[in-house]
Amino acid sequence: MRTRAVAIALLAVAAPPAAAASAAAAKPPTVAMMVVGKTRTLMAARSVALKANSIKIGRRRCAVAAGTALTGLIDARLKPRVTNVAGCDPASMFVDKIGPDANRGIAGWEYKVGHASPSPSAGDPGGRLRAGQQLVWFWCTRASACQRTLALSVSGNRLSAATRVTVTGYDDNGHGTRIAGATVHVDSTTAVTGADGTATVLLTPGRHTLFATKTGLVQSFPTVVTR
Repeated sequence: MRTRAVAIALLAVAAPPAAAASAAAAKPPTVAMMVVGKTRTLMAARSVALKANSIKIGRRRCAVAAGTALTGLIDARLKPRVTNVAGCDPASMFVDKIGPDANRGIAGWEYKVGHASPSPSAGDPGGRLRAGQQLVWFWCTRASACQRTLALSVSGNRLSAATRVTVTGYDDNGHGTRIAGATVHVDSTTAVTGADGTATVLLTPGRHTLFATKTGLVQSFPTVVTR
């Protein structure tokens, strides 16, 4: 009996208090977020905590769950306009304007988590993001067949100044293809990818910020490289 009592006591000490566990579960995830509008970047990439919030839809003030793509827009103070045919139903929240750019015809706002467009609505808690993910809102020129979003990867010997950069473009489903003719920005200099989607840049010792662009496609998130 004494052995069993000691074991129970040890388990009680090791187990986290219910309140602490609940607080940890409720903590909103922090993600890297960027908003690319019709003609310019409305918000450069930065860290955003996806805290629970609310938004006015018609005459109602509707709750927006923590961890959703929509609460990121609200936190960024970009004044998104949201419609909802079902009142405050989070699964029906639809963003039709961010900043100066409003949906028109088959063009309008879409979002991606990582490289792919999720199926849940931006306000649906079923589509909750995880900490550390990348969230990009962008102006899509053709609904259900948006222009590709860019991403870059870096390879090469850290002891060498020559660094190979590969630029990949991803469709709505997250399928990637290498992009020729993309511009790789390295601090204040640039390089252009060849037919294989790669470019070689020279990095001096220090910290460098790289990102990729191409007309008609959505720019990449920045990548920081230290040599």
